[in-house]
Amino acid sequence: MTPIDPTSLHLKSIAERFASGFPEGPSTWRTVGREAEYPVVREDGSAARVSELWPLLSQLAAEQGHPLREKLEGEMIVALVGERYTFFSEVGQGTIELLTGPCQDLWQIADAQEEAMQVLLQAVAQKGWTLLGYGIQPSTAPTLDAMTPKLRYAALLDAIGDPWLWFTLTASDQVHASIRRHEIVPMTNLCNLLAPVTIALCANSPIYAGQPSGFCSAREGRMGEIHTDQHRHGMPGRPVSDIDDLVRVLAGQPFLVELRRGDRGDWRHTPYGRPFTWWLAQHGDEGEAAGRQEAFEAFLLHEHYIWHSARPRSNHGTIELRAACQQPWIEPGIPDDGRRHADHMAAAALGVAMVCAGPALQGLVDELLGEDPWPAMRSWHELVVQGGLAAPEPAAGLLDGVLDRCEAALAARGRGEEALLRPLRARLVERRNPAQRALRVFQEEGLEGLVKSTAIQ
Repeated sequence: MTPIDPTSLHLKSIAERFASGFPEGPSTWRTVGREAEYPVVREDGSAARVSELWPLLSQLAAEQGHPLREKLEGEMIVALVGERYTFFSEVGQGTIELLTGPCQDLWQIADAQEEAMQVLLQAVAQKGWTLLGYGIQPSTAPTLDAMTPKLRYAALLDAIGDPWLWFTLTASDQVHASIRRHEIVPMTNLCNLLAPVTIALCANSPIYAGQPSGFCSAREGRMGEIHTDQHRHGMPGRPVSDIDDLVRVLAGQPFLVELRRGDRGDWRHTPYGRPFTWWLAQHGDEGEAAGRQEAFEAFLLHEHYIWHSARPRSNHGTIELRAACQQPWIEPGIPDDGRRHADHMAAAALGVAMVCAGPALQGLVDELLGEDPWPAMRSWHELVVQGGLAAPEPAAGLLDGVLDRCEAALAARGRGEEALLRPLRARLVERRNPAQRALRVFQEEGLEGLVKSTAIQ
C-alpha cells in the first residue's frame, strides 16, 4: 500500500477550509470595498511622514462626528479605525491607505471616501504637504529610510531583499467584490487574465526618483522583480484548474516569513524562505485539529504575501483586484453636465464591473482570443506596463468590448454605477491613460508640474 503523504492531506484540508470562507449557492447582490493608497509629499515633492498626521486626523475626524480608534503595534500607531472609514499606514512612510467597505454599491464607497478625504486633506494642508492622485512617490527613491518600521516589514526585507523596497513607493487602488464558492476559480482566472486591461486603462506611475522610469506602470514593472521566475507579483504564469490546484500553486511559492515564538514568549515574523510545502512537512499533525488549524493560519499568512493581480480572500469572501495604480481625483477632459461622476472611482468601478460581467467577458475573450488566451495576454501585459494605451491590443476591439460589457453589467445592478466608467471610455477614445498624461506634463513642466497636476485639491 502506498503511504499517504501528510503534506498532501494538509493541502487538501487547507483547500477545503479556504473555500469555506465563500458562501455557497447562486450569485446574489455583490457587496464591494476599496483600499485606496495615496502618496503624501512635502513642498519639494519628497515623501512626507504619514505618522505625523495621526493626531490631526484623530482631531479632525472627531470634530466631524466620526471618532477614530487607534490601532497600535507596540507603541506605534499603525491605523485609525472608524465605522465609515479607516486610515492605515503602509510599507512606505509617505503613503497612507484609506479603507472603506464593505458597502452595498460603489456610490456608498464614494460617499465614505469623499467624507474621509475632507479630513485627510485638512490634515495634510495643516502640515503644508500635498496628497497625490498618483501611483508612486514621484521624487523619492526606494530606500530603507522610506520604509515604515514595522517588524514584519523588516522580516520581509530580509526574505526578499531590495525588491521589497519598491513597496515603500507605490500607491495602488484595490477593490474587493463578494463572490460565491463556485466562482473562486473561474473569477480568479478571468480577472488575472484581464489584468492588462486594467493596466492599459489605469496605469499612473511613470515617474519616480524624479526621473521617467521607462514604464507607464512602474508599480507593475518594478514589483514584478519580486521572484520574477515564480510570478509572485502581478499576472500569474497560468490559470488554475480547481481550488486544490490553486492551493498547490500558492503552496509551491517560498514561505517568506513565519510566525515564530521568541525568547520572551512573544510571536515574531521570521524569514523562512523555503517553499510553504516544506514548512507543512515539518509542522503539525493532520490527525489533530490543532495541527490543521496551525497549518491553515500559516497558509493565510503565506498567501497574503503573494501579490497576484487578482486573488480570492477567504477571510472576507471576496476577490481582490490589485493591478490599478491610484487614479486622478478629478479626470481632465470629462465635461461636467451637472451629474456627480466621482472620477476617482474609475478603477474601483472597472474592477467591480469585471466581476459582475464575468460570463460575458469570458465569452468575449473566447471569441477574440480562442481557447488559450494566456500567451497573448501575458505578452500584452508586458507591452501595456511599458506603453499603456499606446500598446497594440492582442485582438481588435478587445478594450471596447470589455468596457461595453462592463457598462452593461453595472447598468443591470440598477444603481447608475455605470456612470463611474466614463473616464475610462474617454481615455480609450483619446488612447491616453493617466500615466501617458503625466509623462507629457513632466516633459513640459518637470517634477513641480507633475506634483501640481496630480495633487488632490
